[in-house]
Amino acid sequence: MTTASPTSLTGAVSADAVASLTEYYSASQLRSDRWISLKSACARLAAAADQASLEQRVRNLLISLEPIEFYWAFPSEAAWKALWQLLERGHFDELSSSVTMIVRALVSGSYRRRTRRISAADDDLAALEEELRDDQSEDRQTQSPYFEVLIVDSLTAKQQDAQRRALQGARRADDSFIYEPVFVPSFEDALIAALFNFNIQSVVIRPGLTGKSRNQIAFLRRYVQRIGGRDLDTYDAESWQFELCRLLQEIRPEIDVYLVTDESVEVIAGLELRGCRRVFYNQDDFLELHVNILRGVDARYDTPFFHALKEYSRRPTGVFHALPISRGKSIARSHWIRDMLDFYGTNVFMAETSATSGGLDSLLAPTGSL
Repeated sequence: MTTASPTSLTGAVSADAVASLTEYYSASQLRSDRWISLKSACARLAAAADQASLEQRVRNLLISLEPIEFYWAFPSEAAWKALWQLLERGHFDELSSSVTMIVRALVSGSYRRRTRRISAADDDLAALEEELRDDQSEDRQTQSPYFEVLIVDSLTAKQQDAQRRALQGARRADDSFIYEPVFVPSFEDALIAALFNFNIQSVVIRPGLTGKSRNQIAFLRRYVQRIGGRDLDTYDAESWQFELCRLLQEIRPEIDVYLVTDESVEVIAGLELRGCRRVFYNQDDFLELHVNILRGVDARYDTPFFHALKEYSRRPTGVFHALPISRGKSIARSHWIRDMLDFYGTNVFMAETSATSGGLDSLLAPTGSL
């Protein structure tokens, strides 16, 4: 008989269950250590004859990871529930394989380069293992950069799935980036997630957010203490959206913040929304939101000099040139030093320039001669 997991990613976790979290000051190190410890414990559990104490060890590690994974898109809530089900059903071999798969994806970063969300309940673990093995040999130049979008709203699981599907439905094959949403319900959770999760590059603040986080853990509380110099109770609930825009600008000024509101245009026009990139008045316009999210990240991703350098390297050399450019031909045709070309690659030679070639004079707006 299957029993429910003692906690869920949308529920509160007691401070006693995760007391050891207070020993850490680095969020990334904490998460990495917990997953590696879980992988080791699951492997021992699958091979052990006396499993009672090891099973409790795995259970404690899952509980300690619970409030941390709440703020990340990978491995997803569905995968998290599947891990609990495997533990409760006593399928320890499958649990060990699933945790190993997730840890490998986290360590290698391969979760950034998958076209679908990884679930620990996948039937194609063998195919995924092959993909992880081949990850290092992939041509990463053809892969779109990955980031995560924080959506702040108090939503049910069905509403979250509906919004996730709506954003995924807005994707196009020629999108420059791929992203996954992270859902948090409250003002405090949004601040914790923005500081905790380095993958977050955009934030969408919707009108249904609440105030306090349900994760009342000392380690996580440190992330919201002294931010803005005021306690949350001093803000009016009606102003939570606008204050969150301001605080996110203070702690993560590089990220794009989008406000979805049901207030009138006149009310919004009278507010100083510092740090808000755009305001949406239609809560269900997911295509427009998707386009703006990509456009905002693309504006920061733009590299004029590097783009000009790549375009320049593709130009053919002229028939006449005052100072001839060889572009590495003497090396490519050499019988002795071709290993230099193998070491540096062709692009460094294709980008060769001279004082009369032009086109690479500025790091920000390359237009004239070098």
